[in-house]
Amino acid sequence: MKISTNDLMEKWKAFKTQEGMLQRLDPKHPMDFFIGINGNGNNELVLITTIEPIQLKSSDSFEVEKNIRKDGRWATQIALTKKENEDIFSRFCLELVEVSAHANNEKEGLISIVRRFMAWQRLFANHNNDLSANVIKGLIGELVFLKKASEHYGWETALTAWTGPDGADRDFIFAEKWFEIKAVSTGKDGVTISSLNQLENPSPGDLLIFRIDETVATDASAISVVDLIEEVRQSIIDNPVWTQKFDEKLILLGYIKKKTYETLYFSIGEFNCYCVDDTFPRLITNDVPPEVISVKYELSIPGLDRWKVDEENLWN
Repeated sequence: MKISTNDLMEKWKAFKTQEGMLQRLDPKHPMDFFIGINGNGNNELVLITTIEPIQLKSSDSFEVEKNIRKDGRWATQIALTKKENEDIFSRFCLELVEVSAHANNEKEGLISIVRRFMAWQRLFANHNNDLSANVIKGLIGELVFLKKASEHYGWETALTAWTGPDGADRDFIFAEKWFEIKAVSTGKDGVTISSLNQLENPSPGDLLIFRIDETVATDASAISVVDLIEEVRQSIIDNPVWTQKFDEKLILLGYIKKKTYETLYFSIGEFNCYCVDDTFPRLITNDVPPEVISVKYELSIPGLDRWKVDEENLWN
């Protein structure tokens, strides 16, 4: 049974006069998920397991309780605490359900649920703050490159190599080379390197600079980050493992689908590739005194022409 956030909202609305009652969400789901209204009148998602789960932490937006039932099974109750967050709470609950939909056993399902819970917990801490236009531009650049990489390496390898969301110094790290993705506005002559480590690697790599600009919906080339994410998702929709990995990357980047992102449009122009070798103009740890622990600098894009490579040679 395919469930949407609207389905969840409607189910909770139907429960408003039946506090304390629970309804099985999907009998065919491998995990025992229930929804209902708790004693405080708030929407809740309840997971019943035979394995004792870890105690998940509550936040300002939801509270979590773990109890052992009379039948010896464990109940993890996740309840909304702020009414104004109903929409995002619905999406959160739906993702916990979806991420465990293909679990082979309860242990595997619990691991998936806890991982996704942890990622969303970070999002809830800052969910009222939209990602800036510059951050969205950077995400668009990475998504465009992800699609290009999938054509050469396949989706599984490309998604695994997308290490920027995991906190790596470079955005994509493949077995034979790495890529750092930058998005700058058309006409901008400089690109910012945010740390000493970003271009510091003995193995070969490339710096890719995408020209991305804000535009309006009537622009023939206009695209929103929501549209681009949906394009990727449709390409991998038949593989739940890849879809799960993709969604986790987005959450780690602080992205959740919002109405504001649907009306923020961008045009994607040219992109150029630059080989980062021993002669490339970069700062690395050995270039600065040990007392200097953090460096951010700007490179002249026109000055990088000597290191430019054609796209067809990018994958060699």
